[in-house]
Amino acid sequence: MLSSRSESRSCLVTFVERKTRLLWAIKAPNRTAKALNTAFGKFMGAFGPQVKSITVDHGKEFANYQALEQDYQIKVYFCHPYSPWERGSNEYFNRRLRWFFPKKTNFSQVTTDEILAALELINQRPLKIHHQQTAIERFRACSD
Repeated sequence: MLSSRSESRSCLVTFVERKTRLLWAIKAPNRTAKALNTAFGKFMGAFGPQVKSITVDHGKEFANYQALEQDYQIKVYFCHPYSPWERGSNEYFNRRLRWFFPKKTNFSQVTTDEILAALELINQRPLKIHHQQTAIERFRACSD
């Protein structure tokens, strides 16, 4: 998710776990491959053993995807260009994040606590796909 173009280059890198629909987001200073790899390293520090693969779009931030595959022993898949429905869960939950951080949000001014508070509220919402359980409940059940 990007900041307003004129305001800042900061962005949020978002991750959605496919099975439980748990959403995670990490602030990055820009959309470079280096910034993405740093954010992905933070994500893998928390969720590493459970991550087997990721599906990404064709943004320039994924130019160094081979390093992710090699460093973390995962497979990186690309959706087709201009086909956001191939990453439907990610698109759905990015819209939920936009409730808290509308289009013109300058992410350089958003704190980590604000991001974590938004993630908590989103992940605590009951989901129809989980028979009204939350993503956090499902994730914890899978982790046990």
